[in-house]
Amino acid sequence: MKDDLFKNNIGIIGAGHIGQALALSLLEKKYPRENIQLSYNGSIFTFSDLYDNNLDELIHNNSDIVKSCSIIILSVPPQNFRQIGEFGLDEDVLVISFMAGISIDTIKRQTGSNNVVRIIPTGPGTIRNYNAIAGVYPENNKANTIFKLLEIDYYVLDNENQMKYMVLAGCLPAIYSVVDAQLDENKEAIGKIAEEFSDFIEISSKAEKLVPKSNKEEFVKEVSTPGGVTEAIINSLSEGKSLYDSLIKGLERNEELS
Repeated sequence: MKDDLFKNNIGIIGAGHIGQALALSLLEKKYPRENIQLSYNGSIFTFSDLYDNNLDELIHNNSDIVKSCSIIILSVPPQNFRQIGEFGLDEDVLVISFMAGISIDTIKRQTGSNNVVRIIPTGPGTIRNYNAIAGVYPENNKANTIFKLLEIDYYVLDNENQMKYMVLAGCLPAIYSVVDAQLDENKEAIGKIAEEFSDFIEISSKAEKLVPKSNKEEFVKEVSTPGGVTEAIINSLSEGKSLYDSLIKGLERNEELS
């Protein structure tokens, strides 16, 4: 399966923290360098990171990626997705979306592909450390091969609606960097979400172990996309709101982005 996978050109649209984490991890797993392409929004800061990580030679424009890649990974901020424009992909091109809030139907309409998988993981650092937790929908054999290669602990969800709870789960390592997961009121908050998504307690326990021992503020900044769900939850917590109310605020922000 891995040998077959390595024959595919992978195009990563969005070379921010997650995009670069994916590229670096794929290279570390011996994915052929010549079969990986990256695009980014032109930010000089992003280019500096790409250069420092020896990824600058993988930069292509979106039109090149769309033409030459059989696997497209979307890791742009969800609020920027529509700005990219239509892709015009063949309907069997595999599109793997790491974007919160953007539905499969929306991705299909904009890309032209009918072969779309969504994955919501914990932060880019966990991808690099091979201890990411993620929700996936729907199941797809080729996508699963990539997730296994990257050692992602993934849950195949029953339906796409559950993705909104995995968006919250993806935020938990950052959340637990600023609140105590073991407080009774915080456990109760997780339990309330678990009434709608039964895996949430188990995922929460795993996410708690992903909190770094040091540099927690830097970790939170790294995984908080401006305008994103994590930022909305952290801001709510900083205003003195309860964890449960802040998680609901995160769900509301996810809905706004969809």
